Amino acid sequence: MVLRHKKKIRKYRATRTHGWGKQKRHRKSGTRGGVGNAAPTSHHWLQVVTGKRPPLGKKGFVRPPTVRKDTKQINISHLESMLPTLIKEGKAEKKSNVSQIKLKDLGYTKLLAQGEIKTSLHITVESASERAISKIEAAGGKVIIEEKE
Repeated sequence: MVLRHKKKIRKYRATRTHGWGKQKRHRKSGTRGGVGNAAPTSHHWLQVVTGKRPPLGKKGFVRPPTVRKDTKQINISHLESMLPTLIKEGKAEKKSNVSQIKLKDLGYTKLLAQGEIKTSLHITVESASERAISKIEAAGGKVIIEEKE
């Protein structure tokens, strides 16, 4: 009987790669170059640049809590829409045509100027933008800036 095909295992005895070329080929993971964040700074750099892989390392800077100043802002349009419920709950006072509000009691530290206002308000707050102050004064109100503790 004529043998037409020899087994590869005999043919490639004592060779390093058994006919698969480079040594990294024909392994379980193939030639894909690793899994996960393997080598994002070297042979997977094009995938990082094109956005297919996240970059390696940390980015940015977080200021310490002792230095950071957290503010909670409110716009004048939101304040005007909240006004009837604040008067009902006793968090704002209405004297004649002017409503008086202390924003520190509500937990706000800054007043911003988004929106329109039609009612006259006397507002006490830690800080306010110039446009917010001018809008409230144009409506017949007043902004009192109190000192920070």
